[in-house]
Amino acid sequence: MSYIDDKVLSHLFKLARIDEEQDPVRREKLISDLSKILDHFSQLQEVDTEGVLPLAGGTYESNVWRADVSEERLDADVSTPPELQAQFPEREHSHLKVPPIF
Repeated sequence: MSYIDDKVLSHLFKLARIDEEQDPVRREKLISDLSKILDHFSQLQEVDTEGVLPLAGGTYESNVWRADVSEERLDADVSTPPELQAQFPEREHSHLKVPPIF
């Protein structure tokens, strides 16, 4: 059963904002492919799903979120150990500068 014809294909091109395919061979291939996809969905509708629970993911795991808590930020001079500070000779304000990578 064919659900797609040339008029429907033109409408789909317009909805998708795609320039219409002008090659008649490619248009026929698209019509054929889209019709096969819709035929497959028709077959799926015939499957008996009585008693089958719907799936919403595939796992019962849930995300674990940490609390969104504001923390006081320390200056690099206070919070960074002196031996680490020595590896960063350049500073900008209270930040340690790193050399550019590129």
